[in-house]
Amino acid sequence: MIAFETSTRIGRPIEQVFSYVADPLNLARWNSAVQDVQKTAPGDTGAASTYVMVRDLPSGRAVNRLEIVAIEPPNDLVIRASEGPTPFLYHYRFSAESGETFLHLSAEVELPRPAALLPQLARSAVRRGVDANFAALKALLEGQASRASMSPGGTAPSRRSRHSPSRS
Repeated sequence: MIAFETSTRIGRPIEQVFSYVADPLNLARWNSAVQDVQKTAPGDTGAASTYVMVRDLPSGRAVNRLEIVAIEPPNDLVIRASEGPTPFLYHYRFSAESGETFLHLSAEVELPRPAALLPQLARSAVRRGVDANFAALKALLEGQASRASMSPGGTAPSRRSRHSPSRS
């Protein structure tokens, strides 16, 4: 297992950033490895809600069960990916600062055996990918600030087609 922390500052109100990040169905719009996310059962989207996430990783296609472990709007979100080749636990913390949102991530990632043998290299690679995804999230949400198409619920158009493969 590797652990790391990273953060970003997004020029949007905390409620909008939290709402967008807390909806796993938005992951494919800002996480380059995520190709699709589907809710596994209708109904509640809070704690204990589950999803199936398909990612395109350097090692190939990965399918994980995704679960919202804890959610306390607008400050705290914990997501766990399990039942797949690349389990992780992501703890997102949100804080409002001068009209912007400071987003901090504490991550724990289980790696496949070959990558686990080189933890420093793997940690650096995974963190670079997460940082790139945070940059995409920031650009997406801040770009929506000037567009009338951003709905109050925090939805935004996709940054790429769901069918275009990309990796991180």
